[in-house]
Amino acid sequence: MLATTPLVSIITAIYNRAHTLPRAILSLLGQQFQDFEWIAVDDGSSDDSRNIVRQFASRFARMQLIEKSHTGIADTWNMGIQAAQGKWITFLDSDDAYLPHHLSLRVDYVHQHPEVDLLHSTAVLIGEEADFWVPDRQNPAQKIHLRDCAIGATFFFKRHVWKALGGYRQVLFPDADLLERASAQFHVEKIDAPTYLYFRNSTDSFLNQVKNRSSGNSSANSNTNPS
Repeated sequence: MLATTPLVSIITAIYNRAHTLPRAILSLLGQQFQDFEWIAVDDGSSDDSRNIVRQFASRFARMQLIEKSHTGIADTWNMGIQAAQGKWITFLDSDDAYLPHHLSLRVDYVHQHPEVDLLHSTAVLIGEEADFWVPDRQNPAQKIHLRDCAIGATFFFKRHVWKALGGYRQVLFPDADLLERASAQFHVEKIDAPTYLYFRNSTDSFLNQVKNRSSGNSSANSNTNPS
């Protein structure tokens, strides 16, 4: 029987992702570790995303759907975490998926390493090789490979870390910014545990928007979808 308060809270930021949400949601339902709550935060979608979340809601022991106007990814993550009850916070982007042992591996690791405050990891990269080269945080006109990046969706951290840091900030790369600030104050570790399926072929992702802008396509606009 599940405890009243979940150990893990999973935040999914959503903006017009009706076409990929079922894949993400089914991967949550297939987790070996089930002591979690799912918090879906819809950032003003105009498609059927919210209805898809509602269709799956009864299959979760604990879930929340938060609906809000479109304000971007940092605010969306912060709103989800603010509503979270779990000791540990993690993420699932609305176009990605977990392997079945994704959560159980991380829970086991932090139980074995109680000094860890924030854990992040490698991921399974899905797409063409060109998709894996993304803008450098320090110089967005330059590209670096995702294997050399911290992948924000793999973050698994104690809720008090987020609170102590004042949450995600409205900067170009809020996940990298939070990791940098966390590393200065808390125990952070990266592990080689590629159980997060990172689909880099979504044309509406934030990283692709930044790539388009740095390539001179001024019509591209950033949105809530980080991957």
